[in-house]
This record gives sequence, C-alpha cells and structure tokens, in this order.
Amino acid sequence: MRSSKTKAISFVILPGLAAAQYGLDTSFPVQHNFAGDEYLHRTRSIFGESRIEAYNEFLKGCILKYGKEGKGHFCTANEKERIHYNNIQPPGMTNYTDIGFKKLKVSNETFSMIQKFWEKRTGERGEVPGGFLDENWPPGNTYTNHWSSPTKMISVYMDRNLTETIYKEVELKLKAWIPAASGFSRSSLYGIRIYTTESILATHVDRDPLISSAIINVDQSVTEPWPLEVYGHDGNAYNITMEPGDLVLYESHSILHGAYAVRGSC
Repeated sequence: MRSSKTKAISFVILPGLAAAQYGLDTSFPVQHNFAGDEYLHRTRSIFGESRIEAYNEFLKGCILKYGKEGKGHFCTANEKERIHYNNIQPPGMTNYTDIGFKKLKVSNETFSMIQKFWEKRTGERGEVPGGFLDENWPPGNTYTNHWSSPTKMISVYMDRNLTETIYKEVELKLKAWIPAASGFSRSSLYGIRIYTTESILATHVDRDPLISSAIINVDQSVTEPWPLEVYGHDGNAYNITMEPGDLVLYESHSILHGAYAVRGSC
C-alpha cells in the first residue's frame, strides 16, 4: 500500500488519468541509460536539463552513501540489472488485460479499517514520517533513493482481521478485472510504505512470484500531485494521480512502473 513500449512520443487521455506526452527513457532511464542525443533531446525538451541532472545526482548519491571504495559499485551494478530486467522480462510475460492496469476505489468499509489502523499507529509513534524507523534496503539498491529520502514501512500483519479484509477485497477486484484467471495465490502484503520529500521510485517490473499487484493510497500531505507513472501494454506512458482511498491494480510482472520526486510525504 502507498501512503500512498514504443519510443514514439505518446498522447494519452483516459478518465482519471493525466495525459502523458512522452515515451520510454524520457522521464527516467527505463530501458536505456540517459546517453545519446535521441534520449537526451527528448528529456530536455519535455522535462528540462534539471531532470538529467536529477538522475545524475540520484546515482551519485547512492555511490557516495556506500563509498567508492566500499559497496558503491553495487549502485551501478543494480542500475544495470534494473534496466536489463526492464528490457527482457515484459516481452516474456503472459498479459491478462488489454492495457495492464486499472484505477478503482477501495470500499468504504475496508478504507475505514485502514484509516483506523493508520491513525492508531501514527498516534502511537508521533509525527509522521519522523516517528517511524527507516525501511531497510540492501546496499546499493536503486529502486528508491533511500540514502537521501528514506522510506518508512509499517507492517499490517499484526492486525490479522485487517490483513484478511484487504486480501479479500483486492482478490475480488482482481477476479473481476481478470476473469480468465483460474485462481490467485497470495504472495505478500508489504504494509504501509511512507515516501518522504523528494522520494524517487525508479521504474521497474516486479519479479516472480508477483504477477498482479495493487496499490492503495492511505494518506498523503503533498504540495503537488505525485503520480504513479506506468507504461501500458499499448506502449504508452500514463500518469495516474492517486488520492486517499484510491486503488490501482496492475500487472506488475510486465507493467513498468515508478514515481519521481514527491513534494511532501505520502
């Protein structure tokens, strides 16, 4: 839960979604590094030079965190691996829907339970995000910029009733969305992840056994929207802006997804 392709430029508008006027490797390195005139020109023309500088600082920050003479080389190795899997995994996956994602609402009953859990935990720990421990990431992991904008994680497993309620509702929505599926196996329910100011979630695909996933926006305090960026099965980029109570289903084994530079926390 979130407290929470082609290279041609795309123009996409769907109800509840923001138009995306770019393709792969424009907002962030997805299947190629920011290198070569083709990619850099597109990025500069849409996002400006600052986006290229931001990515360079992203990678530099990781290397500085783990040390050039220590584990800093894990940063570049993990980036190469992320980009490698973004290239090879989606084409080999079976897709179950036309577009690969869907934005819905959590039921009032389930969201009320989530809110009560959230309010209880924040009341116990004090001001968010300072009252929670940083999420533990492996050295050199580049899925988030945890070295400069630490993420926080609140497990929901201690509340079995809430866990089961969330699982059941998401399963029902997945079955309605993917009627061809013969069944679903539960893999994991991470909990509530808190993204802090300037957080980056690098574009990636989930590894097995994750096939279909869900994000629920629990709460947020932002000065501007922090959309989830996904690349649909049609090859187009979509920006999905979420509010508390929103739910996004997506085929996470083949849908490239990420988010960039939140202003606030969510």
